[in-house]
Formats: sequence, structure tokens, C-alpha cells
Amino acid sequence: MLPPRSAVGRIPGSLQLLRSSTHHGFPHQFRPFTNRSRLLLVSPPLGRPQLPFLSPSVGNRPLPPLSIHLRQHFGRLISTETRDYYKRRISGGLRLGLTFYAILVCFQVIKLGIYQEEIEHKWPTPPEWTWKSRWCLRSAHAVQNPEEIGKLITSWPMVAGYLRELIERLEDINGEGKGIVEQADGGFVIEGVGKTGFDVSAKSEPWRRGYFQALIGAAKAAENLEGWVTDWKQRISAPAEYVVGPSNPNPKPMLPGVNKTLHEEDCGPASPSPETFYMKILTTKGFDEGQKLDAALAYADWLDYKGLTATARDMYNWAMDIAVSGSPDAKKVVDVKTGVLKNNGKDLPSENILRVSTAMAVHQAQQGNLPTALSIFTSVLKARRSLPPPPPGLAPPLPPKKPSNDIITTWFNKIKTVFVPVEFPPAPPSGNDPPFRTPSSICEEAGLMTYIGEIIYASSSTDTGLAWTRDATDTAESSIFDLGGPDHVTPNHRCAQCLKVGLENWRTMVSKLVSKAEAEEYASREKAKTAWFGGQKRVRAKVAERQRWEAEMLLLQDRFTRLGPLIESDAGLGDFAPGISLFV
Repeated sequence: MLPPRSAVGRIPGSLQLLRSSTHHGFPHQFRPFTNRSRLLLVSPPLGRPQLPFLSPSVGNRPLPPLSIHLRQHFGRLISTETRDYYKRRISGGLRLGLTFYAILVCFQVIKLGIYQEEIEHKWPTPPEWTWKSRWCLRSAHAVQNPEEIGKLITSWPMVAGYLRELIERLEDINGEGKGIVEQADGGFVIEGVGKTGFDVSAKSEPWRRGYFQALIGAAKAAENLEGWVTDWKQRISAPAEYVVGPSNPNPKPMLPGVNKTLHEEDCGPASPSPETFYMKILTTKGFDEGQKLDAALAYADWLDYKGLTATARDMYNWAMDIAVSGSPDAKKVVDVKTGVLKNNGKDLPSENILRVSTAMAVHQAQQGNLPTALSIFTSVLKARRSLPPPPPGLAPPLPPKKPSNDIITTWFNKIKTVFVPVEFPPAPPSGNDPPFRTPSSICEEAGLMTYIGEIIYASSSTDTGLAWTRDATDTAESSIFDLGGPDHVTPNHRCAQCLKVGLENWRTMVSKLVSKAEAEEYASREKAKTAWFGGQKRVRAKVAERQRWEAEMLLLQDRFTRLGPLIESDAGLGDFAPGISLFV
């Protein structure tokens, strides 16, 4: 049982006297929770705590700014431990993100380096050039061959941009073009063409070859960019009919997904005219006859395409002069005016003369001069068939095998390209010497036979023209297998192209003969109804003729199916690669 509570307080009276009602000597009055003055917002330490949410708000007291209020609010909610926790989480996230971003950047750099090494192995660049110039040249080569890099179409504005920068660097006398000199006391300007070429004889052969590749590539890009403009402010190229401006009041609408508009005041030609580059090659001192001949024949073909027949004929004559200048006995070999080879059995034509004569024959055929073209083609074919075989030690090697589709092999080859140094190939022949009769030259014979068969079929005899076309196709197919077959020959190879043209010509000829035989069979049946005798015999002859051509068409279709991998590009790239990309 608890003892009774004493009436005396727990604190003795003497001690209660020691407890003062003042704090630091000042009297203090305690206030209730719900009452506080405007002047004293915080109670003294020994008083009751003031809780603002229990105090009535004073209407005339101004509210603090929102930023201060939020800072005070979050400062009350977030403790020191919470701030440290968020600091650790944010700093850890930043470190993780920066690490991942650095790994991603390194991966992209490695991927870009492997890609550049791959295209460097496919299209080597002069080793004496700077890395920027080599980058421009091999990138231009890669963009011009989209099927080699997994693309669908060629972006000719990109090609023109790469080569424009490269040519400027190579023609900088104080930079990478140190050693080249201008001809004729500063050079001379041709109206409508521009300035003539330099004298690059002092530069090395790899430098000159790379410079030639840049010029001929720029000329090809200029051909494909004819009628295109570039908005230099937005860095976008498109055909001129899409430009908005006074000269084009009704522009074509932009393609879906293109949010830019080309303005006429900001636009200029996407590339100079092709003759600017062709004439620069032809007037540059230091290029060999084969390089100048490439430019002359390409320029003449461009003029034929533009319908400038007379100018094209003059350019073919210029090309013949270039070919003749490298052969001392050229007049004993060819008629320089007509291009017909003499074939005297003693003097052999050079490769350049054979090329020019073939190009002149094609020009004559396009102009409708079939007898002249046929005489040139037959003389060139006879000359090629009389060429000697190569010596045993000079036999050309087989083309490399097509790359494998195996993923492991592909990645192994990618890695191997990084460690295997690139060897710049030796200089190709200038074309001033007679060629040898190799499997590759037999492809040229097949092409000539295809031309001859087409001309004969169209002009004189369908049976003879068809026979020439059959022989041309057989020759092209046999030369492909002499070169190693489908493993070594791609659809872009010369022999594969000759085979494709021969098969298509053959199919066209046979289809026309089938239609002709059907019409003749129908006419013979109509005549047999009123004929007294011999009508059914003629009908049977026409039926047999129709069935013969139909049987040949079936055999031809089987041949197309069998040779499809040799003449058709993978994944249909052959139909898209020669095109042009819009809005680049």
C-alpha cells in the first residue's frame, strides 16, 4: 500500500525561492500557443515554443516571395542525411553517364577508323599526301561505289564536295601543291571553260595519279549534277525546279520529311561544268597518254549525250591524236581520219589506238552510220584476235574472290585490315604498247561481237546478227569461267556486263522473231482457207518455225536463271546505285 501523498511540494520552499521568474535579469511573461505579437516572433529559449500553424494569420502582414517560401519549405523537408543521399545518387549517375558516353565515343571512333582502313585498302591513296587529302579522296571513291559500302544510291553532292576540297588543297602552291607551276607565264583562260591545267611534272607518279583521280571524279560528279543547285546557307543540294524564287514561280513541293526550303538568293550551281575538269586534264602537263585519253573519251561521250555531234567528233579526233602521239608507227596501223585499223599482219596497234577506234565506231553507230561503224568494229575485232598471248611469267593474276558473308570471317577481315599496311599499287600501263590476248581482252572481243551482231541484225540479216550475238554471249561466259567463275567475277566486271548485254540483245531478237513467226503463221492459216493446194504444208512450216523460236526462248530463259548471280547485282543495288540522291 502506497504511503499517503505529502502535502508538502517536491521542491522545498528554500529552493523555490532560488528559482527566479526572470531570465537574465528580465521579467518574462508566458503567452499561449495561439497568441504571438508581431514584434516578437520567436519565444525565448525557456518559454513555450511558438508553432506558426497554430497562430492565426494576420491579414495585413506581407507574404514572403515564392522563391523564399519554397526554399524555406524544402529546407525544412530535406534533412542533412537526405541531401547527402541525393548528392551521392546524382554524382554516381553523372559518373556512370559520362563513362558510358566516353565508351560510346571510343566505340564510334574505332568504328570510323576501321571503316577508313577498309576503304583505304579498296581505294589506296598516295602515301605522301596529308591525312585530310587522303580522307577526301578515299571517301569520294567510296560514295561513288555505294554497293561496296552498303548504300543504295550515289550522293553526288557529297562526291563533289569531297573532291572540291581536295582539288583546292592539291592546287595550293604554298601548301600541298608545292612544286607545281602554272603554264605559259601564269596560265591562260579558255572562255566558258576556265583556267588551263598546271605543270605537275615535278611531282611523283602517285601524286599525279591521285590528282588525276580527283579531277576525273569531279568531272563525273559534275555530269550527274547538271541542273542542280546548292543552298550554301543551309548546305543542301537539289534540282533547280525545287528552288523558291522569282525565276521559278511554281516550284515543286519538297519531298515528305524535308523541312528545308531552297531560296534562290542563297543558291548557286552545285558544281562547275564538266568541261572545266576535262579540259584541265587535257591541258595539264605531267599526265600520261592513257590518262588524257580517259578524259578525252569521257568528254566526247558527254558531248554525244548532250547532242553536240560536231564538238564530239572533234574530241574523238583529239583523242586519236593523243593515241597516235604515243605510237611511232601509228600511221602504218590505223587510218587516223576514219579509225579503221589496217591489219597488215606486221604492225600491232597499241591499246590506246584500239580504245579510240572502238569509241569512234560507237559514235558512228549512234549517228546512224552503220556501214562505217561495222567496218571499224570488224577491223578492231580482227586486230584483237591477232594479238599475241602473254609470256608465261607475265600472265595477269586472277581477280580477288568476293568477300564472304560469314559474320566471323567478316569481323576477322575488318580487324586484319587495321594491322595490315596498305600498299599503293604500281603505275598502270600508259597504253602506248600493244596489249596481250588475255581472258580480260577476250571480254573486249565479246563486246565487239555484240556490237557487230546488233548492227547486222538491224541492217542486213536477222539470222546472221543473231548468230553473232549467240557467239558473243558464249565468248563472254567462257571468259568469265576462265577468270575463276562467280567466285572472282562480280556483276560490275567487264565480262559480266558484256554477258548481260549479249543475253538481253539475244532475248530481244528472239522475242521479235517469235512475234514475226506468229504473225506469219496466222497469215498462212488465213491463206490456206482459200488455197487450192499446198496451203497446209505452208502452215506446218510456219508452225515449225514458231515452235523453233519459242523453244530457243525457253532455253534462253533457263540460261538467264542459271547465270542470274553473274549478271544481277545483290539485293537490287544495280538498279539504284547509278542514281542520284535528292536533297543532300
